[in-house]
Amino acid sequence: MNRFAKLSVVLLLLSVSVCLSRPAAADDALVSREYQLKALYLFHFVELTEWPKADQVTICLWGDSPLRAYLPALDGQQVGGSTVQVVSEPLPEMARCQILFLSDPHTLTQDILNQAESRHILLVSDSEDFAERGGMIQFTLRNNKLKLIVNLAAVKRAGLKLSSKLLRMAEIVQ
Repeated sequence: MNRFAKLSVVLLLLSVSVCLSRPAAADDALVSREYQLKALYLFHFVELTEWPKADQVTICLWGDSPLRAYLPALDGQQVGGSTVQVVSEPLPEMARCQILFLSDPHTLTQDILNQAESRHILLVSDSEDFAERGGMIQFTLRNNKLKLIVNLAAVKRAGLKLSSKLLRMAEIVQ
């Protein structure tokens, strides 16, 4: 990613986080900003995660989520020599995904966990207790700020490596 693109993303992240920390006039605007920020985080996970082998990184969305409105902006973007592809079918084929966002807490089954481990898929969600139940990265809101919870053991079992930059921003659970 060139310097201008990185600066643009950082400025956008800062503006969205500032907006999240202020009282919003309408709940819809707050939800919109929250999901814009989550989409940006997913984009950054591409550059902050190391897969055993990936020329192209596919971000998949499983289920119904407001995130679906913001993911198309990531499609075709270049990050560190990889092209980002977005699949937002309601039930994407897991073999196509490097990052899988699960919008429904009931979709985190043992089968999904096993497939994620064997196929090196980074599992992400904003469902409560997602990381504690074996998911890898969980978005959570605390004091109107978006926080990350990382289950490092699950990440390692999937053969993935997260950068120290990402881990410094997150709460780690085992």
